[in-house]
Amino acid sequence: MVVFKLVSITRFKFDSDESQHMHVIWAWARGFVQYRDVFDNHMPLFQIMFAPIFALIGDRATILYWMRFVLLPMYFVGAWCTYRIGELLFSRRAGIWAVVWAVILVGLYALYHFTSLEFRTDNLWAPLWLLCVTTLISEALTVRRALVGGLLLGFCFGISMKSILLLLALLVSATIALFLVGRKQLGQSRSHLACCAAAFLAAVTLVPGIIAAAFALAGLWRDFRYCNFDHNILPNVDAKYHSAWWIIVFPVVFPFAIYAARLIVRATPEAAVAFRRAFIFLICGFYVLDLRSFWELLMRQDYLPFYPLAFVFISGILLAFSSHLVRSDLRPSNYLRRVPLPAFVALADFFLVLATPRFWINSPQVETNLLRSVLKLTDPGDYVLDCKGETIFRQRCFWSVMESITLERLNRGLLADDAVERALETHTCVAVMMGRMPRRTEQFIWENYIPVGNDLEVAGRFLKPSAADSRRMDFEVVIPASYEIVAPDGPVEGMLDGRPYDGARFLAPGGHTFVQTSSRTQLAFLWAQAVDRNFAPTKFSQPRPKR
Repeated sequence: MVVFKLVSITRFKFDSDESQHMHVIWAWARGFVQYRDVFDNHMPLFQIMFAPIFALIGDRATILYWMRFVLLPMYFVGAWCTYRIGELLFSRRAGIWAVVWAVILVGLYALYHFTSLEFRTDNLWAPLWLLCVTTLISEALTVRRALVGGLLLGFCFGISMKSILLLLALLVSATIALFLVGRKQLGQSRSHLACCAAAFLAAVTLVPGIIAAAFALAGLWRDFRYCNFDHNILPNVDAKYHSAWWIIVFPVVFPFAIYAARLIVRATPEAAVAFRRAFIFLICGFYVLDLRSFWELLMRQDYLPFYPLAFVFISGILLAFSSHLVRSDLRPSNYLRRVPLPAFVALADFFLVLATPRFWINSPQVETNLLRSVLKLTDPGDYVLDCKGETIFRQRCFWSVMESITLERLNRGLLADDAVERALETHTCVAVMMGRMPRRTEQFIWENYIPVGNDLEVAGRFLKPSAADSRRMDFEVVIPASYEIVAPDGPVEGMLDGRPYDGARFLAPGGHTFVQTSSRTQLAFLWAQAVDRNFAPTKFSQPRPKR
């Protein structure tokens, strides 16, 4: 499983969120400030933590590979927590195989396997959450243990405000599990539980409180508040895929989860183990049902805290069912005496992952080639026009990132689409089309940029002869910059704006005229820096061989 994970890291395509996080980390490493200079709708702890590591690695086209491997230890932290939680639920002696299979099954489950290898905030957030749960149930609850668990959850809040769902899941599940098992059976007094709860909640607020205070003292409270709260709170942002009727799922189904937890408690003679099992089971039920019912924008990474806990129970059920079949006279029992049922499920998971087409495409090369081209084409001071920070190493000409919430805000008129104006103000001569753009911005790129490969576009246009004179070409320049007139089959000669054309020339916005004296059939004016660095329009036809 571990070897397969390492192979997948180098082969599975990069998600646009990975580049977005990396761009913000690059900004911190270069002295910019999150929220003020670069937009991000996540809490800043993840980006701040990785900025020094990025500074050590430097601007490399392979930076996303590097960072995936840097984050990889957190995957093993999550695996260890899964093992430890399962050990506490089943006991080491009675359920060692259930615990081992829980780790293997969740590791090979396709959705978890691929999502957990990406460089994203969620892959630090979820292991910290599992550490929090492991801390709280490892031994008898004390004030010190509550403080450590609360601090770990506070770090989760420092990474993502989605942690509010984790906090609610903990509080609700602990309360119901305590009621089902009984406070006296657990040997806990009301005053002790109140002290532990107060210590836990106080510790939870520590990390996000320090972060918020730091931005407020720096005079950036409004930017911090907008990016983390105002921007993300948008009703019906995912109405197409998350219908309103889902809201009834939680109140209808969660009572059945409570009833199942009650059965678990009755079937477990030891009070402490019964509480742990009911607690973890209710966390799973509350989290996934609340996510489905009330969460506005569902993403595959939102389930990362759920899978490890759920597979602890699934592995236990599979092993119990396997043992039941072994005792029966059915034909499959002969096989199950040697190989338990979870092994067959794990094998099926493995082949399902192998069957994923994207595993074989080696998709990460697309982003790596783009970054290599960006580093070659641009200087550190150049601006770029991209969707979410795909170019990583360069300043974006406008502030917002074009993801689901931003696009919905643009559609509703809650946010101004100023990408075109900012591109003109900053003389942005490079654009990248690897995601979704507003229609107006897309049109601007189509009209004023020419593809030069690797999803990269450069300021310029193809020239068209006038109807009256095939050698005369009138064209408009929108972005003021230095341009060259190029052809696929040799140097170009002629008169540009009444002066002999002798190479790169600064062209101001407005109309220009080129009269060709050479015999080139396909001409374009292109950003001179791109020409100097051996970039050419991809649509140029190859010259015909001479006979």
